[in-house]
Amino acid sequence: MYSIEFEGEIAGCIGIEQISLSECEIKHIAVLADQRGKNIGSKMINFIASKYPSIVAETDYEAVDFYRRYGFFVTSLGEKYPGVERFLCQFNKQ
Repeated sequence: MYSIEFEGEIAGCIGIEQISLSECEIKHIAVLADQRGKNIGSKMINFIASKYPSIVAETDYEAVDFYRRYGFFVTSLGEKYPGVERFLCQFNKQ
C-alpha cells in the first residue's frame, strides 16, 4: 500500500499485490473527492509503472477510461457478478 500527500495531507492511496519482480496487480486505487483532477491518480500509476513494467487491474465500467488514459489495454470479463460487468486492464511497458 502506498499513499500520496498533497498540501500536507494524504490525498490518495494505491494498493498492489506483487505477482513477480516485474509484475503487479492493482487491488485498490482511491483519491479523495476534493483532490480529484490534480493528477494524483496519474502520479500513483506512474510511480507503480516505474517499479513494475507489467501491471494488471480488474475494475468496473466507471474506471475503464481512467486506465485507458494511461495506456492500459482493456478487456471485458463479462458479467462476473449479477448485473455487474467487470474489466481486465493490462499495461506492459515497452
